[in-house]
Amino acid sequence: MDIASLCAGSAFSADERSVVAEFVRATNAGEIESLAALFAEDAQVNDQLRNFWGREAIASWLRREIVGEKVELDALGIRKHYDVVMLSAGIRGDFERPRSAQPMTFDLHFTVRASRIVRLLVLLARVDTSEPELRRAS
Repeated sequence: MDIASLCAGSAFSADERSVVAEFVRATNAGEIESLAALFAEDAQVNDQLRNFWGREAIASWLRREIVGEKVELDALGIRKHYDVVMLSAGIRGDFERPRSAQPMTFDLHFTVRASRIVRLLVLLARVDTSEPELRRAS
């Protein structure tokens, strides 16, 4: 599904719609320069609890783990919570994955300011209700 139809008639700003749509398009096209240009100079990405600060570190992460792993996104749903745009997406690519079929579902949380991504959180969407492994007693 495309971002424009997912965002139709909603509370998303034009900046949010265009930045998130371009992120999905450039990811699927493997365009590192277009992806890196979407981020503010002092942006932060947190990908599964790993932080990348600043456009240079983010570009390296994009090159290695997004474009390098041939990641493709399929937008499943989108919503806004205060100033965060949350995109639910099926993600497939050449990355290592735990015994699960592709695509895996991730939630991407975008904070957009002045037509740039200032923060992106990438979180695996769990469908089960079990406790996280780090909270289980040994």
